[in-house]
Amino acid sequence: MIKNIIKNVDKLIQPAHKRINEQLLSYWEQKKDARTYPLESDINPDEIANIWDSCFLVQIEEDNTYRYTYLGQDLIEAYGDDLNNKEICEKLVYPTSMSLTHKFDEVRTTQQPVMEDSEFTNTHGMLIKFRSCMLPLGKSGVNGVAYVIGGMKWKAF
Repeated sequence: MIKNIIKNVDKLIQPAHKRINEQLLSYWEQKKDARTYPLESDINPDEIANIWDSCFLVQIEEDNTYRYTYLGQDLIEAYGDDLNNKEICEKLVYPTSMSLTHKFDEVRTTQQPVMEDSEFTNTHGMLIKFRSCMLPLGKSGVNGVAYVIGGMKWKAF
């Protein structure tokens, strides 16, 4: 009994020293259980409040385009806080960010997590180096991957 309690507490506590990709992947694995991936409705921002500001949620539209439904405040700052949410989302996906679109495509087609370490220059001309994690999510009544949840930690240079 004590072992089960300790095991369950360990699942709920996300150590601060874990990288965002490890924390988000661990949470995703807990939510998926025996399924290939969890549903978008399984995700509870309160359960990952310590990293939620560094996360994003992208919906895959019927025409296989991507639409941001959530973009955390920390990510808005990475891209340049002088833009509004809509401008940042548009800049992230269309038309210049083919690399990101390819990563979303990879998550959708492989139905597996995708990790990335890379860099970009933000609207303030600062070099942003980042580590990200992108994970597939389903939707009740929809076949295949319907959403991509991701997280990104970054540093400006």
